[in-house]
Amino acid sequence: MSNTERQLEDILIELMDQNELGDDDIVAAVERYPEHRDAILLFYEDWLTADDGRSGTEEPSGYVPDISGLWKAQAATEIANPFENLSPGDLRMVAQRCELSLSLLSSLEERAIRASTIPLLLVRNLAAEVKTTVAAMLQFFDQDQATMASDFRSDRAPVQKDKVSFADAIRSAPLSEELKNKWLNLSE
Repeated sequence: MSNTERQLEDILIELMDQNELGDDDIVAAVERYPEHRDAILLFYEDWLTADDGRSGTEEPSGYVPDISGLWKAQAATEIANPFENLSPGDLRMVAQRCELSLSLLSSLEERAIRASTIPLLLVRNLAAEVKTTVAAMLQFFDQDQATMASDFRSDRAPVQKDKVSFADAIRSAPLSEELKNKWLNLSE
């Protein structure tokens, strides 16, 4: 057994030993071990469908739980902007505490960055700073990009811009090389 397989086995045993395994535990495990993301999510799916007597309800054969709620909005309604009640000074402080530039935080707030490329560690830190959940933050980031006033012209309708990857946003952000390397390592 290789070291990678042994590490994955240890991670899964740690998860199985928890009394109440939930979505937050899985998100935390994926953040700590991003290289094992797919295996951890597959384990969780199997865990939720296992008939080991934990739940009193019996699921039909072939049932697979929907864990997409960790990543997608459940309703078609607009998710509230978790940053909207923050003053410019508060936003600057959030950016500093999360080791981001203000322009990068603005891009995140405008949903100009693809949600699937944003490191979960950053999502968790931002959620803690603005006092919301990781799931709510992911749902907000996963919405369509916000249309800015500068996108409107009197002679034509605004055009939806393509979202960029987090790595591309980091490369163009005014950050130190050390911080750029940190975020690039976490995003790839």
